[in-house]
Amino acid sequence: MSEYIYNIPAQQLPIEREGWLIVRTDEPAVLPTILTGDDLGAVVAVQLSSLASDSEALNAWTAGLPIELMMDDPAAEFPLLYRHTNLLDHHPVRVVIPVRPGFAKAVKVAVALEFAVRLDVGQPDPALIEELAAVLEFYLRQSSVAQPIEYFHGTLLGLFHAEPLPLWVIQDEEPGVMRYVTDEGRETMVGRLAEHQFALPPDASLVDWTEQALATAEDCRDCEFFLSCGGYFKWPRADYDCGGVKRIFGLLRDAAAELRRDLEAGPA
Repeated sequence: MSEYIYNIPAQQLPIEREGWLIVRTDEPAVLPTILTGDDLGAVVAVQLSSLASDSEALNAWTAGLPIELMMDDPAAEFPLLYRHTNLLDHHPVRVVIPVRPGFAKAVKVAVALEFAVRLDVGQPDPALIEELAAVLEFYLRQSSVAQPIEYFHGTLLGLFHAEPLPLWVIQDEEPGVMRYVTDEGRETMVGRLAEHQFALPPDASLVDWTEQALATAEDCRDCEFFLSCGGYFKWPRADYDCGGVKRIFGLLRDAAAELRRDLEAGPA
C-alpha cells in the first residue's frame, strides 16, 4: 500500500486507490454492511459527519477502531454528544470541535463525557483567541481533564521534550500523507489546503513541504514557534495576523517549562 490515508465518503466505496482509509458517513448503520474484507482491513478510522445520527450499530462493531464525531455548530450541538457515549465501551472516540463562538462549553462537555477532543482551529479572530486561551487554561489546570485536547496536547508534549511537532501532523493534515475524497469522488488535499494545488513529488518529506510550500513567508521564517507551527496558521489566508496564536503557543511553552521545573524539583 502507499502511504496515503484517504478520507473518503462511504458512498464512494469500494475504492480503487491503494492506501489506508478514513471512512466518513452520516449513516453509521451502513458501515457494518459495506465495510468487509480488504476494505475493512484498510480502515484506520471512521468519521460520523452528523451528531444527530444513530451510532448504536457501531457500538460493538470492530472493537478498537477509532471513531471521530464531527461537530458543526458547537454552541447548539453539544447536547448531542450524550447519545454517543456508548461508543466508548469499545472504541477510542474523539470529537472534532470547530473553534467558533461558544465552542468552550462543547469542549468541557466532551471532556466530561471522556471523549478526546481535536479543535478545528481555523484562523481564529481576536475574540476567539480569548476563548481559546480560556480552554487552554481549562486543559492545563483542571484536574478532572483526563483526555487530550488537540492541538494543545501534542504541542505541549513536543515543547516539553524539546522535539516540537508541526501542527500539520498533530491536526491530521500532513500534506504528504493525507488526501480527501469529495462526495463526488474528486481527490484533494485535506483541511485548509483543500483548495490548493502543489507541485511537490509524492515522496516529498514534511520538511520539504514546509520549506518549499507551507511556510515560505518571511514572518514564518523568523517566528520563534516555527517548528511547532510549520506555517499552519498562514493557510488558507497568507495575510493572517498570527499575534493571537503566538500568544497561545507562548502559554504552551511556559506550561512545558513549568512542568519540567516541577519534575526536576520532585523527589529523585
